[in-house]
Amino acid sequence: MYYGEMRAAGFGELRAAGLAGLAAVVEGLELAPVGEAIEQALWLRDRLDAKISEALRGFDAGRGWDADGSLCLTSWLAAHGRRSRRQAHFEALVAARLSVLPVTAAAWADGTLSSGQVAAIVANVSSERAALYGEAEVDMTPVLAELSVADVAAVVRSWRLHADATDGGPEPADKPSELHLWRSLDGRREISGHLGAEDGSVVEAALAAAQGVGPGPGEGGVPSGPERQADALVDMCRWFLANFDRPASGSRPRPQVSVITSLADLAGDGPGRLGDGTAVPASTVSYLACDSVLHRIVMAGRSSVLDYGSATRTVSPALWAALVVRDSHCRHPGCDRPPSWCEAHHVQHFSKGGPTCLSNLVLACSRHHHLWHDQGWELKLSADASLTLISPFGLVLTSRPPPAHLVA
Repeated sequence: MYYGEMRAAGFGELRAAGLAGLAAVVEGLELAPVGEAIEQALWLRDRLDAKISEALRGFDAGRGWDADGSLCLTSWLAAHGRRSRRQAHFEALVAARLSVLPVTAAAWADGTLSSGQVAAIVANVSSERAALYGEAEVDMTPVLAELSVADVAAVVRSWRLHADATDGGPEPADKPSELHLWRSLDGRREISGHLGAEDGSVVEAALAAAQGVGPGPGEGGVPSGPERQADALVDMCRWFLANFDRPASGSRPRPQVSVITSLADLAGDGPGRLGDGTAVPASTVSYLACDSVLHRIVMAGRSSVLDYGSATRTVSPALWAALVVRDSHCRHPGCDRPPSWCEAHHVQHFSKGGPTCLSNLVLACSRHHHLWHDQGWELKLSADASLTLISPFGLVLTSRPPPAHLVA
């Protein structure tokens, strides 16, 4: 039963499930904005979480999630519990892990352990060590109950490392590297995971190389370390998508990222959306449209397609080659990122009447391409290919192509 159906069913369905009393209490609860009251409510919520997890264990064991075609408990929780995939995955993991940790499960149910403490235990007790931890949890649980969540994680992690070192068996194999890319509720992406020592060193070296030099003049404050790491990761992915499996013909494949917008929004600096439905601002639409393949689709309303036009490449391979010969690298002053890291930027955007020709294009690495679009830089390209850049604060910079390629 989905939430809309549950609301329509009212108390009848809840009463059948034994939840009518809980629903009535929740509906009538007026929680005072007082620390003690909130603390007690959180304690009660933890106990309810424990009961839900216990029910999930039985539900999963009986494959109850299979009734509506869900592939696993995680999928069922994402659909019926309105959870993010990340949250659903962890709730399913907790339910599975506690099936072999009865003391921990009981301590959660009676309020001795909080939901946060249980999460710290589960995060640090692998499936391979769960049975061994089950032998120690009678002694461990009273100690852990008095600790903060961070300290619980540290103690259980230390226990696991000691168990790995003293179990008498072969040294546990390194866990394979894992990476999770989650879509958050605001449309951004969250990355989590872990890398083995060798894999981690490779990624660290690549990120360090991709970060390159610091920001050029007039770009504002120096980006933070995490910002520079993120920029470097995106640049590496852009480079790979633009250069892998390059056809022998020399044509220039572009990253396969789709943005959908109307003609009116494109011409009027309106927003758009990615192919997966994520809304994006006008600056992103403008940035992606600068050097892309355009498809004309004539729609009747929101769903009926009347006509699907052929693809039109805004920058042809021949034009790109000429642009590379002239500019050699990103045209932002102080940036020397090569053409393989760059895109073609329309100095006067084509939606504003700017032509797709050499006299209206410059090379821009993804970082500076974003900078120009997102922060509203003004660019002017002269007949000799000199580029004048005016920052949002009025700072005027000049960029010239390599002397060997100046137009006579």
